[in-house]
Amino acid sequence: MSNARVLFINLTGVTCEIMKNLVLAGVAAVVCDSRPYPEAVREMPCSFFHAEDMESAASENGSSNNCTVAKSVQPKVEELNPLLAGRNSIEERPIAELSDDFFTQFDAIVASRLTVEEAKRISTSLQKVEEGKLFIVTDTFGFDGCAHLDFGATHKFRRELGKDILSDLMSVDPYLSMADMLDVPLEEAKGRWDKSAPRILVLHRLLMDYWSLVDKPAFVKFAQNWLDLNKLSTSALSSDVQDCSLDTLADIAQHPEVSPVCAVLGGILGNEVIKSLTGKGEPANNVMMFSGFDGGCRSFLLEKNEV
Repeated sequence: MSNARVLFINLTGVTCEIMKNLVLAGVAAVVCDSRPYPEAVREMPCSFFHAEDMESAASENGSSNNCTVAKSVQPKVEELNPLLAGRNSIEERPIAELSDDFFTQFDAIVASRLTVEEAKRISTSLQKVEEGKLFIVTDTFGFDGCAHLDFGATHKFRRELGKDILSDLMSVDPYLSMADMLDVPLEEAKGRWDKSAPRILVLHRLLMDYWSLVDKPAFVKFAQNWLDLNKLSTSALSSDVQDCSLDTLADIAQHPEVSPVCAVLGGILGNEVIKSLTGKGEPANNVMMFSGFDGGCRSFLLEKNEV
């Protein structure tokens, strides 16, 4: 694990929490975020990367103009763990300009605010290498958070059976790549305890599509059309414990991140990265959903419908 390098694409509150936990544990971070600073992260909740503080520092150094998020966060990442000096790095090119081989050099990839097309492209790239590599796409929105986790088709792990007792090598089963997960129609995303697609999963996919738009339309109209396109009703977003009207969700889409949600989900997903790097512990396969209302985090299995 000490030689591992994790790529973080597009910093958000939750990915910053994952990065902080892993860097403090001695895992090197490579930050890929070409978005303009500080506009892209002005409202991002983070315990070590405050946009206002960083903006002041950048202004004092005369480097605030045309500065990327990756460049701005670099000194803060270095401060987290001086023992990793020289191993952390940044990538300021946009994802579209990066070759497929770029993504395969890392032991794990953690991403936020990706489009479905970008996630599928990275997934396809990782499938070309024999070694299983973890790929996480995660976001938080209001009191909820969701993550899609792809450990790789060849990932092996040992289940913990007791103190210092591990099972024989096991494979992730059933396995679905990130690209296949995102191809599963939401109307077919059902499970033993879920007669319809879980609300948090539906909301995550809705927001992924909405955030991917450059010229964003009114959210309510977009959401209605999106639900119709995916053969879902507004009840797919309903909740017994919180207001999930489209008007409320429109506000969440504009100001999605809540610090405690990012911290908790970031801690959980950081543990999944460590599981992947060490091969110790049963991984979460293949969707995780967190609710800040009850503090619960549960898995959900997306399965490909074999016709």
